[in-house]
Amino acid sequence: MVDILGGRHLVTCKGAAVEAEAALQNKVVALYFAAARCAPSRDFTPLLCDFYTALVAEARRPAPFEVVFVSADGSSQEMLDFMRELHGAWLALPFHDPYRQARVLHHHPGWSAVLWSQLPATSNSWVQAILLPQPPK
Repeated sequence: MVDILGGRHLVTCKGAAVEAEAALQNKVVALYFAAARCAPSRDFTPLLCDFYTALVAEARRPAPFEVVFVSADGSSQEMLDFMRELHGAWLALPFHDPYRQARVLHHHPGWSAVLWSQLPATSNSWVQAILLPQPPK
């Protein structure tokens, strides 16, 4: 994952910037695509939060697992509000990050988001994207 996010900053739910390379080094990373307005996202996020909290609590420090939230929200304020309300202590790609806007997040009918992966075939990173189906309109 450092292959993709290296040189970038991530943010905490309190808005603090964290260097992605340092935070994700030697960890399995789950990219979590969600939005506050998406009912399945709102249902699943507390479950992911509980899982993450339990896994990190049981692991030796530093925990070998990290969640990076990739917002499909309509604004940075909506993203931060969603993070503060339901998220765990995981990190997020900043709302205005060009990578989030241009390469990672691609809206697709019927899904919260779809990952447009640019991992090279030789990458040794582990990536898990969590995609939630949206209910039919």
